[in-house]
Amino acid sequence: MTNSEQTSVLITGGNTGLGFEAARRLGEQGWTIFLGSRDEGRGRAAAAELTDGGAKVIMVPLDVTSDDSVTDAVRLVREHIDRLDAMRSCDSTP
Repeated sequence: MTNSEQTSVLITGGNTGLGFEAARRLGEQGWTIFLGSRDEGRGRAAAAELTDGGAKVIMVPLDVTSDDSVTDAVRLVREHIDRLDAMRSCDSTP
């Protein structure tokens, strides 16, 4: 299912720090947030907190150092929307 009427963003490292704050602020503005997180438990907790605040959030398990993880993330995003309007990397991957 896709919807081209939404404004959307994928934020890597969206479960902490600057990534979480960017997700919170964009969520307040009505953006659909694809929250990338290497740690699925922490990502789900962050997504739940943002959702409780009124944001539309889809948690995306994502390790940008893994080709398989990136491929899976692309597949998951495409299940929800046909394009991303922005991508923000806040990942602390060395």
